[in-house]
Amino acid sequence: MTNVVFVILDALRYDHATREGTPNLMAVADDGAFFTHAFSCNSSTNLSMPCILSSAKKHDPERNIAKVLGDKNYRTAIIHSNPLMRAFYPGFEVTIDIKSSPLKLRKGWKKAMRRALPAPVISGLKKIRAEIYDDERYLPYARAGETAEHALDWMGQNQGYFLWIHVMDPHIPYYPKENSLGMTPKEMMELNDKIVEAAHGNYRPTEEEVEAARTLYGDEVREMDADLGRLYDGVGPDDLLVVTSDHGEEFNEYGQFSHQGNKIIPQLIHVPLIFHGCGVRRNTVIDDYVSSLDIAPTVLDALGIGEKLGLGRSLWALISPRPGPEAAKTPDG
Repeated sequence: MTNVVFVILDALRYDHATREGTPNLMAVADDGAFFTHAFSCNSSTNLSMPCILSSAKKHDPERNIAKVLGDKNYRTAIIHSNPLMRAFYPGFEVTIDIKSSPLKLRKGWKKAMRRALPAPVISGLKKIRAEIYDDERYLPYARAGETAEHALDWMGQNQGYFLWIHVMDPHIPYYPKENSLGMTPKEMMELNDKIVEAAHGNYRPTEEEVEAARTLYGDEVREMDADLGRLYDGVGPDDLLVVTSDHGEEFNEYGQFSHQGNKIIPQLIHVPLIFHGCGVRRNTVIDDYVSSLDIAPTVLDALGIGEKLGLGRSLWALISPRPGPEAAKTPDG
């Protein structure tokens, strides 16, 4: 039975999936199939996740990839630190919320979630700050390294599984462990407060503040990629690995910040999409326009499960060992 691993890099823009910024991710792409024109269904987690899980615009607790694979005797598990993921638990046998440990921070975070606007992680930031005890407690989510540890531990104890790993590092607040601007933790917190206010239309950042936020985002993406290298290496060559993002992030390109307002712009819906292992043709670049709706049908096709799921189409013919359409090519032509 082929193991299936989904790695969702929350809020990762396509233009930040680069050899300089994410060398480990691009190494996976080089050894698998990389889609250059993959688009999320929406710019918010709540509305984009059903497309990935159910191949539908609304999540179906009875018809999603976790439920289908569970019915085929796969162990199904999700490892995350995003409270929004709880809405997608149906179908998963094992649910691990890394941040559900008994920290005092958690109570304030839940309250912030309930009061939040469409991007609740952003809206809760100022509430969270009131309860921090150290720099790491400032973050409402687990960093990629901690998430990878949990995932590798679980993978080492299981076989025949579908594992969803949700990584939060690119999401606001932009708070890398080391930053290229020499900013102090306090300065980063203050900048994030301003970006939160800007996301809600209550503040207009200076050009310098916008660029600083963009730089911190890039720093965090680089750190995330470094921390995920061992996770990618931990997925076996015969396992099926899928890496993508639920949406991107805006830095004032169209007058707003983060991912508020369910806007359909390239910075928010153009996402990386990579398939690796399980017979995926290596060193393949696909320029076709594809959707996150297509991910689950492709996985079922790759596993030989002849079951229709949702609205999407299988992309397996583009990336399988058998010859695909002319759109499928290698970097060398």
